[in-house]
Amino acid sequence: MEVVPGLHWVDAIWDTKVYVLLDGGRPVVVDAAMPGRAGAVWRHLERLGYEPEAVSEIWLTHGDIDHMGSVAALKARSGANLVAHRADASLVDGTADRELGPLPLSGTYQGIFNMAVRYLFRYQPAEVDRPAEDGDALGSWQVIHTPGHTAGSASYYHAERKIIIVGDALNHRRGRLGAPPPMFTPDMAQAHASIKRIAGLDFEVCCFGHGPPLKDNAAQRVRAFAESL
Repeated sequence: MEVVPGLHWVDAIWDTKVYVLLDGGRPVVVDAAMPGRAGAVWRHLERLGYEPEAVSEIWLTHGDIDHMGSVAALKARSGANLVAHRADASLVDGTADRELGPLPLSGTYQGIFNMAVRYLFRYQPAEVDRPAEDGDALGSWQVIHTPGHTAGSASYYHAERKIIIVGDALNHRRGRLGAPPPMFTPDMAQAHASIKRIAGLDFEVCCFGHGPPLKDNAAQRVRAFAESL
């Protein structure tokens, strides 16, 4: 589905969004859905007139399985360079475990829960070709470090076109904006600070990892939500 000219989203699995950027050159894929969903991305690209090998880069918003689960398959077939914030690179390449938020469990049960999460949410790791930093330019887009949900959560901002892709730094469900879920957010204070940083940017279109994009009064709605935190 076209969000605005040159920006599409693929409803790949559950309600996790994968975006395709067409900025005049080769396509860029933003996020990679759950494992086994590469085919949905390829089919969408085919409808747009592109083969998998046309993809130049894959940008990850963060290292959660529902956003990077198919990244190894996407990268292997396309040969695209993989971009993720440096602080989440170890999640993507499988050398670190995902840190969770606080749970009402004792130490023993917390450990069992963490083991279950690692077992259930398995994925094929991939090497990050370009570990990004806050402020890095990706063509006409800019990396905005928006940590909290993960240490390396990143948003992608196009200042000229006034578009921002925020991953899970914010969600948009049932017409309401929300912060990332506490169970999977190790630093909620930092997540709130990231939302306020996003609210300070000039944008007209806000795209989320979960929920439909906002195109009507997007900045005003995000600012109002940030002020409520």
